[in-house]
Amino acid sequence: MLIWPVFSDPSQSFFIRCEHMPERPVVLVVEDDRDMNQLQCKLLDVYGFDSRPAYTGAEALELCDQCNTDAVLLDLMLPEIDGYETCRRLKSQASTDKLPVVMITALDGEDCRKKGMEAGADAYFTKPFDPDQVISTIAILIGADGN
Repeated sequence: MLIWPVFSDPSQSFFIRCEHMPERPVVLVVEDDRDMNQLQCKLLDVYGFDSRPAYTGAEALELCDQCNTDAVLLDLMLPEIDGYETCRRLKSQASTDKLPVVMITALDGEDCRKKGMEAGADAYFTKPFDPDQVISTIAILIGADGN
C-alpha cells in the first residue's frame, strides 16, 4: 500500500492511502504557457507523480491515446482545441472516459465552471490555485477510480 502525502507542510498529518495506486501515477499536463506547464510538472514530481507535458488540446488527445495516463490537468484556453472540447472528447472515448480530468484555468466565472463540469471535468480550479488542493484532488481521483 502506498501512502501519499497531501500537504507540502510536514506538520500536516493528512495522508491518502490507496492500495491500487501505481508506483508513480502519470499526469498529463495540458497547458500552452510553457513556464506554467513546467511549473505544474515540477510540482507533480515533488509529490511523487510522473508528468507529461502537452501544449494543445490536439496533442493531449493524441498522448492519451498513445500513453498510459492516470489523470489530466487541463487548461481551458488552448490553441487548436480548447479545454472544454478536449475534455468532452476524452470523456466520450471508451479508452479515456474514466480518466480523471482536473481543469486549471484563469476563467473564474460560475458559467465557466458549470460549462467545465458539463464537459465532464472531475474538478475545476482557478489560477492562482492552491497546490495542496490540486494534488490532493488528483490523488483522491486516481485512488477512487482504482487505477
